[in-house]
Amino acid sequence: MNIIFYTSGISGTGRLITGIAIYNALQRRNIDCTFTMITHSTSGCLAEELGIEHVYLPLENEAQLSKKHYHTSLLYHTLSVLKPDVLIVYLQWFTVCEFLDELPCKKIFLVRQIDKRFFNIETPENYYEFNPRQYSSIISIEPYDHPFEVMHINPIIIKNPDEILPAHSAKQKLNVPDDKPVCCISISGYESESEIYNKYYDENIRKKYYCITSSNYNTDLLFPIVDYFNAFDLVICGAGYNSFWETRFFNKKAITIPFKRVFEDQFYRVNNFSEFTFSTNGADQLVDIIL
Repeated sequence: MNIIFYTSGISGTGRLITGIAIYNALQRRNIDCTFTMITHSTSGCLAEELGIEHVYLPLENEAQLSKKHYHTSLLYHTLSVLKPDVLIVYLQWFTVCEFLDELPCKKIFLVRQIDKRFFNIETPENYYEFNPRQYSSIISIEPYDHPFEVMHINPIIIKNPDEILPAHSAKQKLNVPDDKPVCCISISGYESESEIYNKYYDENIRKKYYCITSSNYNTDLLFPIVDYFNAFDLVICGAGYNSFWETRFFNKKAITIPFKRVFEDQFYRVNNFSEFTFSTNGADQLVDIIL
């Protein structure tokens, strides 16, 4: 079985992490398959370092992906050459919509909490509307009501609890003390937002906790950060999809900070699901559906 995971990932590493989580779930089940990630992310090395096939493609424009010209596009050519049996599209529906019906494979669309405006795109040249009928399955990977019928599974998490480091090993790797609580401040999202974390990183936190920082913007990135969760007594992080649901899945004491996004409402996530817990990884549920 040949499985292709396709998404954008132009900013941050969040969408890459979802692809890596699906790969990990396939490995847990010893599924005989090939798995390739196709993204527009320049951080694809994070997947490659884990042994995952990753194809980077520059994001093509509306004209290149139009009904008239898509057959000459890099995206169409790459998917045609790779010949997937299963194509998983994570959010990025509008770049494949003109040629999706030509691909003779099972198509799965993954969607999380997102504004309904995301599914209707108007450009100077055309109007695009998401067509659920193009997909074999549409799967929501967090609790949310969508404007079309979906199947719900739990959030997709990069690893399961039995796959991360024990507390003592994690603390040794991080070189943090055993005799003081540890706080991790995980900074992701847009670089300009990093200053907002400072008000949570106050004197009281520094007095009570030994503090370390993980950031997408310098060399102190912990990846995957969940490997070290058993070392942390408190996590301060954004309320983006991965950061928020990782703290819920691992039952971590956390301060999750919502930021304004164009189509995603992180404030909704914090206000409605801060007490939500789950024990089955959505990545494992997705593998069951693929099979």
